[in-house]
Amino acid sequence: MPDSGVILVAALSGRAIAQAVARTGAAVATLDQFGDADVPAPARRVAGNPVAGFDGRALITAARALAPPGSRLVVGSGFEQAPDLLAALIEAGPFRLSGNGPEVVRAVKDPAGFAARLATLGLEELGIGHPQTRTEVSDATVPGEWLVKRTGAAGGGHIVPWDGGSLPDGHYLQRRAGGEPVSVAFIADRRGRCETVAISRQWVDPAPDAPFRYGGAVLPAAVPQSLTVRLVEAVRRIAAAFGLVGLNSLDLLVDGPSVTVLEVNPRPGATLDLLERHRQGGVMRAHLDAAAGRGWSLGAARPGVIAGAVAYAATAMTVPANLAWAPWCADLPRAGSTIVDGQPLCSVTAWGGDEGEARRRLSSRIERIVADCARRACLLEKPGSKEKTGDVVPSLQC
Repeated sequence: MPDSGVILVAALSGRAIAQAVARTGAAVATLDQFGDADVPAPARRVAGNPVAGFDGRALITAARALAPPGSRLVVGSGFEQAPDLLAALIEAGPFRLSGNGPEVVRAVKDPAGFAARLATLGLEELGIGHPQTRTEVSDATVPGEWLVKRTGAAGGGHIVPWDGGSLPDGHYLQRRAGGEPVSVAFIADRRGRCETVAISRQWVDPAPDAPFRYGGAVLPAAVPQSLTVRLVEAVRRIAAAFGLVGLNSLDLLVDGPSVTVLEVNPRPGATLDLLERHRQGGVMRAHLDAAAGRGWSLGAARPGVIAGAVAYAATAMTVPANLAWAPWCADLPRAGSTIVDGQPLCSVTAWGGDEGEARRRLSSRIERIVADCARRACLLEKPGSKEKTGDVVPSLQC
């Protein structure tokens, strides 16, 4: 049964969560930083920076204007580095949070505290470790062996190799670890139940100033059953130790039998679109029910494998009017908006019979969209071009 009243969504990019909430039958209102054309109405674009987060005052003002007191609240990225802002947002409604509260977020995103807590969970008996973490530079810290990460940031764009310099405020050092990025999406509740939704295989899409920028993911990943058992048990212990509720994910590196925990994302994350399609009936209803303490269930997994990625612009462009996007595109920029070289253009998904086929189809779609948009950007610069005069632009479907 759908929730009564409005569910407020707040996230740096809120489209995926808002659409998932809408699919449950609930009314949804959205606050985010992108204001994409496919965000369900009503929605407001809130000032801020994708790395630094929201302008707190603007966020709270917009939340009060968009959703009535007592509305339920679902948050995405943007609060791990600002749990106090999450607390202020909840109080501003007041809103009823469907997800992890500020104290849980603070606990899993405190680099030193998270590492110390993991050390008590017996993960080493599962062959699972955690990279050495430092919040200060010492004489024993050797450049080349460490990465600089921003506390609570998302998307990987904030991660850079440490060059031996001072550590900026709000950042920490983590020793490099080898392996392939894997993530476990799971739903947990306060009664101790924890169920894995899917295991995804992820990859980066490096940029000159962001070598670990998020690229995409494919799920369900084909991993050995013995590894699945270890990951599921690790997720169960971590969820119980930190009191996680609702939909979360655990990011790891897998190198043969060696597994390294990187971090917990205490909210619906970058693979939400894929999870919604992977499970019959989606996963948002289960998230809402688990977070509210109600009984919850997950639909069966659909056959096939789904991949999704961010398509980054190859050149600066102004989005033409009347641009017809393919149905497998999402996070669509509004007509007239400017996209800088290297910024996200849109999100793309593709199904396949296995991981390889899904990724090949995904890559083909991304290549054609990026190339087509680059061509259109060139046309827009030519005086008298039809696209510049506002005529209908052909579809981007492949």
